[in-house]
Amino acid sequence: MFARLKVLFGATIIVLASAAFQQAHAGLRVCNGSVDLVNVAIGYDTEDGLRTEGWWTITANACSQILTEPLKSARYFLHVADGFGESRLGGDITLCIREEKFVLYDGDQCWQRGLIEADFFEVETGGAQDWTVLLSYD
Repeated sequence: MFARLKVLFGATIIVLASAAFQQAHAGLRVCNGSVDLVNVAIGYDTEDGLRTEGWWTITANACSQILTEPLKSARYFLHVADGFGESRLGGDITLCIREEKFVLYDGDQCWQRGLIEADFFEVETGGAQDWTVLLSYD
């Protein structure tokens, strides 16, 4: 199944559901189809509230297994930044991040908490337990 989402900066994200490999590769995988290194942060709902976590560094034409357990939510949020910390892809969801590795809960009131606001884009998994996101820039 292929779905295409057009986002800012002329980038294209291709989302691939790999249901055939659910048992062997359960979770969320992000592949970087660009020629640049990217840093990825994720946001998702948990029993303890909205969790944001980062960073995974993904080199050009490589993949990283972001979540290793079967997916439990129908939606996840991704923030993609280049090696200089500049956002590479826009999104409609604003969540909190830090420059260094982080795990945060509750994505609002970033400034009051000494955090950075960042735009995340939504990835809808349709309830699949395994999902791959391919980042590919035009």
